[in-house]
Amino acid sequence: MGNKSVTSYEVARRAGVSQSTVSRALRGDPRVIESTRERIRELAREMGYVPHVTARSLITQRSSSIAVVSGDLRNPSYPTLVNTLQDKFAQHDYRVLLMSDRTEGTLEKDILALRGGLVDGVVFISSRLDSPMVSEMIDWKIPLVILNRDVDGSQAGRVDRVTSDNVRGGRLVADHLVEMGHRRIGLVSGPLENPSVKLRESGLRERLAEHGVTIDDSLVYRGAVDASTGFEGGMALLGRSEPPTAVFCATDFMAYGTLDAAKRLGVRVPEDVSVVGYNDLDASGWSMFDLTTVRQPLEEMAAAASELLLARIDGAAGAPVHRNFDVEWVQRGSAGPVKDR
Repeated sequence: MGNKSVTSYEVARRAGVSQSTVSRALRGDPRVIESTRERIRELAREMGYVPHVTARSLITQRSSSIAVVSGDLRNPSYPTLVNTLQDKFAQHDYRVLLMSDRTEGTLEKDILALRGGLVDGVVFISSRLDSPMVSEMIDWKIPLVILNRDVDGSQAGRVDRVTSDNVRGGRLVADHLVEMGHRRIGLVSGPLENPSVKLRESGLRERLAEHGVTIDDSLVYRGAVDASTGFEGGMALLGRSEPPTAVFCATDFMAYGTLDAAKRLGVRVPEDVSVVGYNDLDASGWSMFDLTTVRQPLEEMAAAASELLLARIDGAAGAPVHRNFDVEWVQRGSAGPVKDR
C-alpha cells in the first residue's frame, strides 16, 4: 500500500487497538506498553504509514519544529553550532528549520511566519547588528534563546542568552602576549556595536593598560566579522614600515585571513609576527593554520541553548537565564616570544 492511502485508523484496525493508541505508540508514549509500541511501529512500517505532520500539529497545538536563525554559513563557527543544535533537538523529536538573517529579500515574510506559528521556538545565532528579528520575537513572546552573541542592555533582561566570557578571553590574550614580550600589538576586529566583539576588545585593552601597554589607533583595523576583513587588516598592518609584533583577531575566521596576508607578504609567523584568534574552531588545529587562540566551548554552549529553549517551550516560568561559559588559552605555533628584527 502507498503511504498516501494508509491512515492511522487502518493501522489501528489491523493492530486491533484504538487510533489514539496508535498515535501514542508512534510518539513513544510510555502509557502504551513497550511490546505493543513495537508491534504497532512494525505494522506501520509494513503498511507504509507515515504520521501526518499537520494533523498531529492540530492535536498537539505544536509544530514540532524549531527555527535556527544563522548568519553567513561560510563562517565555520555557525555550522558547528547548527550541527549540535540539530542533534540535540532531534533527540526530542523536533525538526530544525534553518533560516538566514538576511539583510534583504524575504526577511519580513520570515518574521511573519515565525510569529504565525511556523515553529515552537527560535535559537538566534546571527551576529548581524541591525537585525529586527530579535526585538520582534521578544515583543511577541516567542520562545527564544540568543546563542554565542549578546544583546544590548535594554533587551538583556528579557531573553535567555548563552555566551562565553568574552571579557576574560580578551584578558587572557593580553596576559599571554605581554608575557611573550609583545608591546606593539595590532588589532583586527569587528564593529564595536557587536556586543561580543566589544567585550573581547574591552577585556584586551583593560588588561593591557594594567600592564602599561596601549594599542596604537593606527594598528587597529575594523570591518565585518569575516575572513576578508582578516586578510585586508593583515595586509594593512603587516605591510607597514613599523608593523606590530603581534596581531589579535577577534575571531579565528578573521585570523585565517590575517595568516593568509602574512604568507603573501612574506612575513614569517611567529618569527616576525604572532597571530592570535578567538573560538578554537576545528580547523585552527590544522598544521596549515596552527593557530594560537582562545577556546570557547561552542558545542557545550549549543547544548545549553537547546536545553533552555526546550524548557521555555514546555512552559518553564521564571526570569530569563544567562549562561556564561568559561574560556581558555590554547597555545599553538602561530604565537611566540618577540624576536629581534
